[in-house]
Amino acid sequence: MNLVLAFDLGTTHIKWIVLDPESGQRIWSGQSVAGTTTDGLRSEQDPDLIWNQVKMVMTEVHQYGRLTRISFSAAMHSFLVVDPDGRPMTASWTWMDKRGQATAKSLRCSELGMLLRQNSGVPIHPMSPLVKWLYIRSHFPSCRPVALKDYLVFRLTDQWATDYSTAATSGFLGVDGTWLPEALEISALKPEEMPTLYDMAWSLPLADERAEVVLGGNDGATSHIHLRIPPDGRQAVLAMGTSGALRTTLKNPAYSDELFSYTMGPERGHLVGSAFSNVGNVLAWLSGVFKLTIDEVISDGITAIRHQKPLPLALPYWFGERSPWWREDLAGAWLGVEPRHGRSELIGSVLLSVSASFWHGLSTLDNLESRISELRGGSGLLENPVLAQWMADVLGRRLVLQDTGDASLWGALDLAGHYPLARDSSGPHFDPRDSSIQTRVKDAWHQIHDAMQNPLR
Repeated sequence: MNLVLAFDLGTTHIKWIVLDPESGQRIWSGQSVAGTTTDGLRSEQDPDLIWNQVKMVMTEVHQYGRLTRISFSAAMHSFLVVDPDGRPMTASWTWMDKRGQATAKSLRCSELGMLLRQNSGVPIHPMSPLVKWLYIRSHFPSCRPVALKDYLVFRLTDQWATDYSTAATSGFLGVDGTWLPEALEISALKPEEMPTLYDMAWSLPLADERAEVVLGGNDGATSHIHLRIPPDGRQAVLAMGTSGALRTTLKNPAYSDELFSYTMGPERGHLVGSAFSNVGNVLAWLSGVFKLTIDEVISDGITAIRHQKPLPLALPYWFGERSPWWREDLAGAWLGVEPRHGRSELIGSVLLSVSASFWHGLSTLDNLESRISELRGGSGLLENPVLAQWMADVLGRRLVLQDTGDASLWGALDLAGHYPLARDSSGPHFDPRDSSIQTRVKDAWHQIHDAMQNPLR
């Protein structure tokens, strides 16, 4: 039996699916902990630990049949430094790593930083591999930066190759799909030191087997592939996991100080949207503080809001924030806390403010080319129907969930070949029911905006 294997390389888990391409039957699926270590400003993974996990799964697949294709989806903005022989000189830094924040702040305030921001579509923020490299490169002469997925592809094929969607999140690639001269110059890199660019569906032969590696793409791009988001700006993907995102696909890049804009490659359009650093991680923090499950946190907070309880104002920036501020130095706060505010009110205020960030992100997307008519989602927190209905009310749009879940993982399978199960039909949908919620969310956003403009912040 010939088999296809797809990986999703996340910051929390490494997930995989093995599929029989003839029948579309799922043969084996699983996940393991990604081993991300977070300590102060650091957030990193061991690239060789992940490589060994990939090898272990590949070995296990052989008990089910012959492995013919491997494909990847991977978290955006991963970064590690390799020597001329391809050996890792650093851990793989995730998007959450903030060690380059001083570099980001300095570059963000410069004319060059504004030029790089406009020409690459990548905000100047410590998440950016370009910023990370500028912060650390003086310690690693004769070395170069690569993405985690690129490192794994190199180990499998002995070739340095990347797809456009992965390169687009690095800060080194222009919105036109070519390596950006200004980024290479400031980084002391030459074009020939960069990986060769290919489409997400491009395949390379394995170095030591009769099989192929499909490059795949970043997890946002593979999710859009699987959810079939057309490049007309009418549908958007709502992602709520440890962090969050709200993004659409446009034919052309978008130029906005609030949004990212990443090419997916020639003829594939551009991922455009907002990224939020505080979603499931903040709920997990609340869960630990109040000794509740995350589902109980969601239920408690939404009930407080729907029952019109008076709430303090939460600035939900426990982990800094990306959209729309792109400020890694922010911290969380409650403003206007009174004795009448208890657990439910504190939780409700955080959920309201997190929701308001998504509402503002959707409003920004609506002002681009066309109004978003429908939202699509995969797995994560949206598997909780209470939260899914809440977000449909907050955003005032129909929310359609993918029945298979893990849209980015299935998108990697789609890129490896159009398999029946990978093109499964849509799952449950949630229509807006309570229009009054939007008024309260809108008011919360205006309060957040006013608080952020306060010079005392």
